[in-house]
Amino acid sequence: MTPNNIVNMASVLGLDVIAVTDHHAAANVLPILDLAQQAGIICIPGIEVQSREDVHLLCYFQTYQPLRAFTDFVTSLLDPQIQLPKNLGKQLIFDETDTIIGEESRFLHQSIPLSTEELWRVAESFGACCLPAHIDRPAFGILSQLGFIPPSLPVKVVEVTMGQLARPSKHLPLDGMAVITASDAHSLEQMVTPGHSQLHPSLNSVTRIWQWLRNPQIDLLRSFQSELEDQ
Repeated sequence: MTPNNIVNMASVLGLDVIAVTDHHAAANVLPILDLAQQAGIICIPGIEVQSREDVHLLCYFQTYQPLRAFTDFVTSLLDPQIQLPKNLGKQLIFDETDTIIGEESRFLHQSIPLSTEELWRVAESFGACCLPAHIDRPAFGILSQLGFIPPSLPVKVVEVTMGQLARPSKHLPLDGMAVITASDAHSLEQMVTPGHSQLHPSLNSVTRIWQWLRNPQIDLLRSFQSELEDQ
């Protein structure tokens, strides 16, 4: 999962838009942003964060700079005593040529001491657009960890795993919410998965996609889905 391999695989798959949301990390986002731009692929800078209740949130940004600032804040809350288990490999940092330029020694897959609601508010203060990640999973989703979506959270969009939309979803509280699907790929092989979200042609930049995620136009989404079904 080096920067060039990710962008090249996205090109092979014909993806127009990708998002990079590493867990409590953003050091590898910048080289992928630059490489994606060269390849004509829209790349949304982001991060996946884990609250003290073990809820995963996706935080999308319009540019890299506020993401970097938010990531610095998040990593400052990590417990430095929790080291990366040796059997999990290394947390490497690459440049645009896929050269290893650093390594993160702190174990990134740990909770930070903020509640889901606190983490959401802080992320927004840095300019993030937040949404609950993989809410249909039995672990690390907001439903599995909390049992419900807190009414105080301004959730307008949720992410579900690939193929969920093709299965009955009556158990998911999705009324009035927009739904996106993503590969949540942790390897190049996992990027090769059918069912990626289809975006309306008007969502042709990071800013426009970010704005839609902040305030999704459900009617526009439904209209576009109808157009696809008619083709």
